[in-house]
Amino acid sequence: MAFGKSGRPAEDRLLRQREIYEAVSPLILDHGARQLSMRMAARAACLSIGGLYHHFPTKRDLVLHGLQTEAIARKCQDFHHKFGNLADSDPAAYLDAYLDFVADSIGFVQPAVQAALELGLESLENALEPTLAAANAEFAVLCPAAFPNADQEDVVQLGRAIHRAIFSALFDKNITPKEFRREIATLIKGYIVTQQAATAITSTA
Repeated sequence: MAFGKSGRPAEDRLLRQREIYEAVSPLILDHGARQLSMRMAARAACLSIGGLYHHFPTKRDLVLHGLQTEAIARKCQDFHHKFGNLADSDPAAYLDAYLDFVADSIGFVQPAVQAALELGLESLENALEPTLAAANAEFAVLCPAAFPNADQEDVVQLGRAIHRAIFSALFDKNITPKEFRREIATLIKGYIVTQQAATAITSTA
């Protein structure tokens, strides 16, 4: 049996929660989780207080949303739905889209990390695991297509370098997604240049 008004599509709860959290995120970074009030959050999200509590029963739920496994999994799902076909057809374009996705994800998770540090969330490293695991999984899919001739050990080292960069950026509230994307692109470009140089040396030896 269907409920709700006739003709109204079912609400995408995770998507709506993401929209609200992203609207409130600048306040989390600027004012901190403790100073943020639900009234301030509701105003930023253009909601009534009741509407905000409908989506987030507590302020803690709101400010830590960026660390929720379901929220992160949904962002990954949306990325694959939009760009997954490029993994085989256009690896270079897929890499470019992936860098945008990682940078955007840093901006998504970062406010929740700052809130967790302020609120004293236990096992923060465990809470970050879904984000880091998702990034590692994406990279594992990306590398064989983007770097078909890469040495496996070099790929592993690059993956670890990206992992460290992501982890570091999550704790630096001053770094912007744009800055992070540039850093990761430089890291990958440096790897490609090094790989090409090694290949040239090997072919002339």
